[in-house]
Amino acid sequence: MEQPASPIQAQAETTKKPRSKFRKWLRRGYFGVIHLLALFAMALIGVALAAKFKWTNDSGNVDLNSRYFSEMAGKYNQGFQTDSLTFAKQERQMYQNVGLLAKYYPHNAKLILDAFQRSGDVTIALRMLDAANLRMKKHKGYQQELARIEAAASEASLSIYPWANYREWKEFCRVVRADSAAIDSVSRITGVESRLIVMCLVGEQIRMFNSSREQFKKYVIPYNRLIMTTNRGYGVTGILQNTALKIEKNLFDKTSAFYPGAYYQNCLNVKDSFPELVNDTIEAHKHLTIQRLMKGGDHFYSYLYTAFFLRQFQSHWEKEGFTLAYRPEILGTLYNLGFQKSKPKKNPAVGGSTFNVGDKEYTFGGLCYEFYYSGELMDLFPLTSQPFVPTKVLEKTIVFPEPKEEEAVAPEPVAG
Repeated sequence: MEQPASPIQAQAETTKKPRSKFRKWLRRGYFGVIHLLALFAMALIGVALAAKFKWTNDSGNVDLNSRYFSEMAGKYNQGFQTDSLTFAKQERQMYQNVGLLAKYYPHNAKLILDAFQRSGDVTIALRMLDAANLRMKKHKGYQQELARIEAAASEASLSIYPWANYREWKEFCRVVRADSAAIDSVSRITGVESRLIVMCLVGEQIRMFNSSREQFKKYVIPYNRLIMTTNRGYGVTGILQNTALKIEKNLFDKTSAFYPGAYYQNCLNVKDSFPELVNDTIEAHKHLTIQRLMKGGDHFYSYLYTAFFLRQFQSHWEKEGFTLAYRPEILGTLYNLGFQKSKPKKNPAVGGSTFNVGDKEYTFGGLCYEFYYSGELMDLFPLTSQPFVPTKVLEKTIVFPEPKEEEAVAPEPVAG
């Protein structure tokens, strides 16, 4: 039978229980703090390792519009604006786009206009519009109207003259700019408007776009040169041998109906020749005249003889009481057909040789007329109010060096 606990034992057990609970909680608290300190230390070590090995660096995500941003970065480079006409087209398109944006977000449209008015730079406004258009890319109505604006702008960039829309024409314009100094020099000496001279060059070279397309691709595009039209004539303006010799004779023959005046004899150095060009057995190539026209890389004489040709037609018609000053189509026709077709009258016919460019047929005179009034290359060769400067004015403004006595000779005689 179990003996009941004594009073002393009962008292001892009573005092022992509270003391053991305190120790238990003290022990738990101690180990808890130790664990927290350990965890904190591990966290510090982890942060240090992450910083050292760049585990915490954010690799980032590629923006869905990254490709668009790249395209826009190179869109408005130095070659974006090339001339006043291009600037006008860009400005018109910008205003149309701003007007469209104003229908939906007038606040942003006003900010873009304000930026343009402050800077005067249309590319700033276009860049801002590109950013706005990116935000509007999911707006179907906006995108449809924007597409119509861009389509209209693309159509507006085409010329009403089909020949000016060919790649070959763009290349030709780039090449002929290199000859602008020589053309202007000839124009200043002879008093023949530079645009009239270029008009004849255009007529000869444009018909190469189709009839000698492979030549054009071979010579003009890669080498930045004009075609030397030896199959029809000499030099880049295609002057025939007999025509060139007749032009020279008319400068000195006072009895000729085409004699323009004594002044023009000083415009030609009849002793100038390029013997290195005599490289075959063709007899014509031995003429000094043909050597001048064939000189590669220097087309000064091609333009000079062209100007003489036009001036002599004008002199012929003036003597009969007419003028060709504002008749580029007649000058082009006569240039193409030659002296024998020059018959001054009130209503001359326009024509000349016919050729195709693309799917359209042209006459030489008709093409000259189109180019002359087309506005193409107007920045270099503008229309003037005086296509032929009067000879009396030239005599007062142009001073030639006095020739030596032995150099004052007439050109070689015309064959036949």
